Amino acid sequence: MANAERQMPGHVEAAYKDAVDNIIFLKRQQWVATNYALLLYAAVFAMAQHIGLTDFARNSLGIVAICTFFIHWYMMYLFQQAIEKFRGRLFWIYRTYFNGEEQAGLELPLAPQSSWDQWQVARALVIVSFVGCAFTAIYLWSVR
Repeated sequence: MANAERQMPGHVEAAYKDAVDNIIFLKRQQWVATNYALLLYAAVFAMAQHIGLTDFARNSLGIVAICTFFIHWYMMYLFQQAIEKFRGRLFWIYRTYFNGEEQAGLELPLAPQSSWDQWQVARALVIVSFVGCAFTAIYLWSVR
């Protein structure tokens, strides 16, 4: 960028780095939250196998599993909303400091992705959590 008026100021570079770092962090947190949810389902499953299940214990563990799913889903929602905010910042930087030729050459997005497209990984992780919750609940309420 030989043009002085198109040089990215230091504060914009800092905002760019912050946005990228936060997206990476939030994506990792999505995986961590999913791993914790799956571990909790496994713990409920293991606990149900090793203790005598009364109806109260069965229902209590089932409620724990269902609450885990809903908390996991909500965390994925919060993480994804934050990711979309940071991606919006990146798009503004791309649009402001890169011309059309540079955007095409660097394969930068010409427009923000739709929310539906951005949810691909988060959706898959929520589905994995739902399957874990369903298997746990089925086990709890079918085994006597």
